[in-house]
Amino acid sequence: MSQRERMQHLVELKRALEKDMGITVDMSRYGVEQRLLRLARASEDPRILALAEAIGKPVADAASDDRGTRIRGYYRGRPVYEEHE
Repeated sequence: MSQRERMQHLVELKRALEKDMGITVDMSRYGVEQRLLRLARASEDPRILALAEAIGKPVADAASDDRGTRIRGYYRGRPVYEEHE
C-alpha cells in the first residue's frame, strides 16, 4: 500500500469515527494512527472495524509495540508499558 493510499484510509477512518462517536480528531498531532486504531477498537460499528483493518494493521495489535509488551497508558503523549517481572 502506498503512502497516499494509507493516508486516504486514515482520513476515511477519521471521518467515520467522528460521525459515529461525535468527536473531533486532530490529524496534525503525533501518533494519530495509533489513536485512530484505539478509537476503532472501542467502536462496535463493523464498518469502522473494516476500515481499520484496511489500513494494514490488525486492530487487536494496535495496543502492542514491537517488543510484544502491552501499553498500559500514556504520560505526556508517550506510551507507558506494562512491567513484566
